[in-house]
Amino acid sequence: MFLKALLVALWVTWGLIDEQTFQFQTTRPIITGPVVGLILGDVKTGLLVGATVELMFLAVVFVGTAVPPDPTLSSAIATAFAILTGKGADIAVATALPVALIGQVVTTLQYTVVNVFFLHRGDKYAAEGNLRGLTLMNTLPLLMNFIFYGLPAFLAVYYGPTFVKPYIDMIPAKIIQGLAAGGGMIGAVGFALLLKSIKALYLWPYFAIGFIASAYLKINILGIGLLAITAAALHSHFMGSQKYVESPRM
Repeated sequence: MFLKALLVALWVTWGLIDEQTFQFQTTRPIITGPVVGLILGDVKTGLLVGATVELMFLAVVFVGTAVPPDPTLSSAIATAFAILTGKGADIAVATALPVALIGQVVTTLQYTVVNVFFLHRGDKYAAEGNLRGLTLMNTLPLLMNFIFYGLPAFLAVYYGPTFVKPYIDMIPAKIIQGLAAGGGMIGAVGFALLLKSIKALYLWPYFAIGFIASAYLKINILGIGLLAITAAALHSHFMGSQKYVESPRM
């Protein structure tokens, strides 16, 4: 378990480094969940938890100085708890939001206190022309992510089955089901906020087609995906033809 907990911690650390630098989106729950599931030997549960937590944080973005709840640490620990306790996605959803809020506090502390120290030191080295010192001041904050995020993930995975499961077993099933339902509502709200940002009203009929296909025709997610690809291809084709026809008039 030590090696698995260490690998999860390293992945969480990489996810935060990626978010702050390259932004390959490996920090997203839809990726973190399956990776943690792969490490812990249950990719199916990891994918399920990752997709569920992704919906919860779908519209959560970093805007200005507003630090959002942390999705990376949340999805990693939620996936680990779901697998190690055997409670599945319900317990994952129940624990995802509290862990995300803890991550939000840690992120605020990191950005407003720790990184400010390195920033001022970096300004000093830049004024002195000290390239080595300046590089170090840009590297150390990234490595600090292991302490802020990797270490909590390691402890949660390493000690989780022993110390967490008895307390989780004490929680009544109705409470877990209620928290899971609430988490599902949060996912719906997040998706609604994302749709609200789409100003092109002419695209909404495609959303209606997908909703009808899923809710009433009971088409599975693979069928919905293929339907979306087909709709996008047709839309691109007809819009391209329209532009081609209208171009001589301009």
